[in-house]
Amino acid sequence: MNQNQIKWLATLLMLVDHIGLMIELEPLRIIGRLSFPLFAWIFAQNWQRPGGKKALITRLLLFGVISQIPYILLFNTLQLNIMFGFATTAITFKYIRKFNYKITVLAVSLVVAQILNISYGWYAITCPLMMLEFKNSRAWWTGWVVTNIIYAITSGCWYQIFAVLAPLIIAYHNPKCDREPSAIEKKFFYYFYPIHIAALAAMQRII
Repeated sequence: MNQNQIKWLATLLMLVDHIGLMIELEPLRIIGRLSFPLFAWIFAQNWQRPGGKKALITRLLLFGVISQIPYILLFNTLQLNIMFGFATTAITFKYIRKFNYKITVLAVSLVVAQILNISYGWYAITCPLMMLEFKNSRAWWTGWVVTNIIYAITSGCWYQIFAVLAPLIIAYHNPKCDREPSAIEKKFFYYFYPIHIAALAAMQRII
């Protein structure tokens, strides 16, 4: 699998997850747990490419603002949507590299994610950070499983534990098959997020 195929799969799983939320069908939400870790891995891959960090943060914040009202309507929550989570992660990554006190920067970011009530909270930063260091090794998998167990317990969302399976998909990634996404593909994933949430929120009220 190449990176674009994993991105499309993550998008499909996100849609399945949100439909499951709308119609209150738990099996769909279980399947959807694979989505965020895949997006976190994609984010980590993109972050390691040179340049464009400031533009990325700006874009994430912009689409976070655009998505927020539909997000509130669909999820019936005052949480900040995941675009803000990735923006916070990007800022964290930026300053972890800039300052020597990496643990302090990370700790502050985790607390900020909780205080701002960002979707997934501290996990929104921890997950991409782990994906930045993804290695198909026993040590990495142990940390990954423990992280997801802790989040499943602290969030009260028992089916979040199924997110531990997401790296099994990433393990099939073949860097040799990667290609530069087209301009349409790059824009699609940003526009799809607010559009599909707004559409599902509208359908929710009609149903």
